Amino acid sequence: MKSLCLFIATAVGVTGLATAQQQQGALQEVVVTSRKVEERLQDVPLSVSAFSAKEIAERGADDIYKISTATPGFAFEKLNRFGVQGGGSRPVIRGQSNILGEANASIFIDGLQYSDSILSFPFDIVERVEVIKGPQAALYGRATFAGAINLVTKKGTNEFENRVSGRLAQYDDREINFLSRGPLVEDKVFYMVHARYYDFGGQYRNTVDGRKVGDENSVNLNGSLEFRPTDSVTARFGFGWGKDEDGMAAVALQDRFANNCFLNVGRQYYCGEVLELNSTEQNIDIFGDRAGLDKTAYRASSQIEYDAGNFDIAWNTGYFKADSEYGYDVDITDNFTAVLRDFSRVAVSERTELSSELIFRSDVSKRVRFLGGAYYYKSRRDFREERILNRARDVDNGEDRIDNQALFGYVEGDFTDRLKGRVELRYAEDTIGNLNPGAPNRATLPLIEKTFKSWSPRLTLDFKATPDNLIYGAIAEGNKPGFINSNPLLDPSLLFADEESALNYEIGSKNTLFNGRMTLNAAVYYIDWSDQQLTTNATLSSGSPVTVVVNVGKTEVKGFELELNNQFTDQLTGGLGFSYNDAKFKQAFDPEQEAFNLSLTPPIDNGGSLAGNQTPNAPKTQASA
Repeated sequence: MKSLCLFIATAVGVTGLATAQQQQGALQEVVVTSRKVEERLQDVPLSVSAFSAKEIAERGADDIYKISTATPGFAFEKLNRFGVQGGGSRPVIRGQSNILGEANASIFIDGLQYSDSILSFPFDIVERVEVIKGPQAALYGRATFAGAINLVTKKGTNEFENRVSGRLAQYDDREINFLSRGPLVEDKVFYMVHARYYDFGGQYRNTVDGRKVGDENSVNLNGSLEFRPTDSVTARFGFGWGKDEDGMAAVALQDRFANNCFLNVGRQYYCGEVLELNSTEQNIDIFGDRAGLDKTAYRASSQIEYDAGNFDIAWNTGYFKADSEYGYDVDITDNFTAVLRDFSRVAVSERTELSSELIFRSDVSKRVRFLGGAYYYKSRRDFREERILNRARDVDNGEDRIDNQALFGYVEGDFTDRLKGRVELRYAEDTIGNLNPGAPNRATLPLIEKTFKSWSPRLTLDFKATPDNLIYGAIAEGNKPGFINSNPLLDPSLLFADEESALNYEIGSKNTLFNGRMTLNAAVYYIDWSDQQLTTNATLSSGSPVTVVVNVGKTEVKGFELELNNQFTDQLTGGLGFSYNDAKFKQAFDPEQEAFNLSLTPPIDNGGSLAGNQTPNAPKTQASA
């Protein structure tokens, strides 16, 4: 896409957390908080890809998808509701993917979990992105057994910064950002305010009425206040508001006759290449003003820290609320209805999320160090689907509930000046449920719920071969919470999917070369993954088919990652990234696959085994430069 970028700034002299003193001509050193403390990236015995605000701007990375294209082992697709801004955020790290249910890797904003869509979050306020690979349940908690992505937002400093930036591009693509930050009282009180307007006219047309589809519009407001009344106390308060109004998604249907299989079965299978489609057929007028996405989101956070010298305490709390409607055409054709079906639907969702974490840290300069913490998380989500033409009844899925409590910590020690070891552990209780007193099968039991208990350990050893060369090894067990299929017409035996677990083995090396002008980091890993949650078909009590999440079996992942960054001159830097992820089912069975295999000539009677197949939506190789 051709674009024109505009940039205006005054008094830009910002000092940030992501920079440190560096040698003349050396790469910028990055400080990260991936392990709940500040550490140099090259000293962290984890596979972490970090991007500073400068790198984010230079790459033109205005969303998490563009970050994924520059990160080996990390893939991000705009899924669910066909990729509109309100669609699902489904990051995939090291081949550990899924289709429905909770993502296997979670996104955090300033260390606080953010479970809603991240697609319209304004990257103009992001100071740093940390992509942490491998199980992070011990320190980050639920739904991080493949990894975690932490977005650290910009804060006020003693230097004033006022900036306006904009973009103009084809297809009526327009965006403007305003950011201001600085001191209200020098060394004591700091502020940051940000505003964003974004509009995209759409690239494709709907053949039914000729109008554009895939259009997007967002307005965002963000801000923070930071107080430092004494040298030992810091209190930060942040807020965010966003409004998304998108049209119908630019999605088209490839007819089954173009799938090249010519299989005489009820559900045609994809074969060959996907067609290049430049238009879509959707019934938009029937929705009136309810076509596409209408979403309002609110975010608030507080971070309070007390440093007593030989220990410090941190209390972090976050609140999130999102109300959304999405009107969409189910079959993506100009048909309106089928018998007892209504293809024009509006998905209505109301979600709130509260998390709070209390951390006690010992003096990190001591030979033996430790951290202890307590965590609480609560999520409530009402969801229903309304039928526009009333040919079939609306489906009210009730209120999905998640309550999580956890205790966590680590002990780390220096065996010698060069050899360190660390043990991390988390105990969690995760209660998931659904409240739906109006459901036909819930007259006497409106609330159904189940509690899962888990232990998540990690053991790490790292050795400094030289001041610039780190070798490490880690064994970690990741845990992903169970899942509830909340459709009120579903058979009770299919209501819950059990927890997933993954045992991860990793060996890596981090190297700084040529007086700091080059870094070369590599890691190899093996993941033994059990009770994987994936989708299958089921039949409701009404006789209609539905997709549900079940535990399908075992998977193994073998792979390696390589990252190289080099400072060619004071003005020119470059890098390479590569990853290989061989993620295959070892043991899994699917009834739909079994029915398909038995329909072949001659039939294949293997019980619908998926063994040997790759996991979905997980690229085997990735490369970037």
